[in-house]
Amino acid sequence: MEPLEDATTVERALLNQASKNKTPINGSIELLPLCNMNCDMCYVRLSREEMEHQGRLRTVDEWLDIAKQMQKAGVLFLLLTGGEPFLYPEFRRLYVELQKLGMILTINTNGTLIDEDLAKFLGDHKPRRVNITLYGSDEKAYRDLCHYPEGFEKVIRGIKLLRENNVDVKVGGSLTKANKDVTDEIIEIGDQLDVPVRIDTYMLPATRERSMPYNLQSRVNPIEAAQVRIQALKKEMGEELFEQYARQSVFTVENMIPDPEAGSRMSCLAGKCSFTINWQGEMRPCVILSNPSISVFEVGFEQAWGYIIEEVQKIRLSSKCSTCTLRPLCRTCAASALLETGSYNEVPDYMCQYAKESLRLLKLELEKNENE
Repeated sequence: MEPLEDATTVERALLNQASKNKTPINGSIELLPLCNMNCDMCYVRLSREEMEHQGRLRTVDEWLDIAKQMQKAGVLFLLLTGGEPFLYPEFRRLYVELQKLGMILTINTNGTLIDEDLAKFLGDHKPRRVNITLYGSDEKAYRDLCHYPEGFEKVIRGIKLLRENNVDVKVGGSLTKANKDVTDEIIEIGDQLDVPVRIDTYMLPATRERSMPYNLQSRVNPIEAAQVRIQALKKEMGEELFEQYARQSVFTVENMIPDPEAGSRMSCLAGKCSFTINWQGEMRPCVILSNPSISVFEVGFEQAWGYIIEEVQKIRLSSKCSTCTLRPLCRTCAASALLETGSYNEVPDYMCQYAKESLRLLKLELEKNENE
């Protein structure tokens, strides 16, 4: 999963330069695993009892001590996430102090806890962006998928309040069986609220479902996921831009010359200029990978970052994936390979089917346009 999605040209240049220098410019802090919702596909949420069995929340002062070390190391962009970050005690104090350190902050939230007061606070202390996941187009998905009745109404209200306070908002949609038929409606809601929408059609297998076959998981099967992906892109981009995307994608795949010497190292920015720290203080390359992992509170930020750099360089992906001509359309990475197969260097069947179906559908779209 790439850091700082939808980065501007300047932000992308900073990321690329930092990656070359192994500077940790971009990070995320998982403040807590608690959430007021309980989504079926979540890989983070714990109950309070489960959390207390595993450890304790870190204090604001503990996080600020690490943040000062991060600042010295070059961290500029910081994502605050959870669980639900607005449940973190003294969230506002931590947020303001991080901004004082020069951090450019983004927040991931389910949006249900945003009221007039919080929206005004964020309007007065503007983040780079607030990312809000919309799980459906009405209360049904929030009841059936999130087990949080009336969540839809609260999210819509929260988005409106943020926009009224001139806070940049982006809506994300997570594709599951419970909402697969309403992705167009989610995009339309974004249009009505004047906020961009991105439907994430590839869902990693949830912690509680990883050993189950596709038909028993809350996520849809890879063929359906690809079908929704193409329709969502078409809706998000518009006809003209989508046709350009389809043509370029098919051309790239058909003209790709696999390089057997390309290597199978991680190609993303995780462990090169990007990192995450979970609620227990464990630094990892990204939010999905549980290893390599090291306690930033025990060894300090600089030493932890050095360890992550070294360990990431040891990870090898499947050579078959690295040289596959479908690579431009495939979203496989170290995290997806590990969670789909149990190993970094195995080929995730889900992703293969997902990429093949995506290519087939793109070709069909182009053929249809040529015949019209």
